[in-house]
Amino acid sequence: MTSHTHAETVVQRFRENNFEVTSIVADPADAQQVLYGTVTRNGVLVGSYYCTDRVRQSGWRVVTADGEHLTFGNEPVELAYDGDAVFLLTKNADSPASPA
Repeated sequence: MTSHTHAETVVQRFRENNFEVTSIVADPADAQQVLYGTVTRNGVLVGSYYCTDRVRQSGWRVVTADGEHLTFGNEPVELAYDGDAVFLLTKNADSPASPA
């Protein structure tokens, strides 16, 4: 084994209602660690999410379409799982793609 191993990354996509979720996954054949992802609706960015603790795959933060961290009080919201971040973006975030 060399000291310069290279973890493969892949893009995974799925649809949730009218949203498209795109995740970047490191080492999909083994650890399957999601690095970050985006949520769009009708081709418009709703927000993104990223992992703050890649070792434990926890501590997910959400960034809104305007580039701001989703906060509670003055602290960034930190979620346990990437699925929680996707849920929050698809169900609760104000989307610029909202129907008029």
